[in-house]
Amino acid sequence: MVAGQAFDLAHEDHPLTLDQLEAMHCHKTGALISASLTLGAQAADCQDQQVLQDLSRFGRIIGLAFQVKDDLLDIEGDTLTLGKPSGSDLARNKPTYPALLGLQGAKDKLLSLQAQAHTCLHSYGSSSSALLALADYIVERDH
Repeated sequence: MVAGQAFDLAHEDHPLTLDQLEAMHCHKTGALISASLTLGAQAADCQDQQVLQDLSRFGRIIGLAFQVKDDLLDIEGDTLTLGKPSGSDLARNKPTYPALLGLQGAKDKLLSLQAQAHTCLHSYGSSSSALLALADYIVERDH
């Protein structure tokens, strides 16, 4: 997580490729959510490696989704709802998904990540409903 944040700060005024941006976010938000899920499962005495792998992957996916949505909100959100000036990423020349993919491309990426998150936990049925609701909230949030 620290490496992802350090990479982010070091490249604030430098263009990134889509792969670099995704790697950075996987090491930041994705790693944080992934660790939270897998540590929680381990604390509950889960020893099923497939479950732990699926939770880790799900965490990385929704971590990326969170960042894509954050980038979209920076463009489409209003300052009052966001609690920060809209357009602040653009003003600071931060690399964003809309800058690399275009607005519609970033929206498509977000929906793709949401579908991947659902697929990741599909086999767990209703026991994954709270996590899938979290994935949906991340995609649909307005702040």
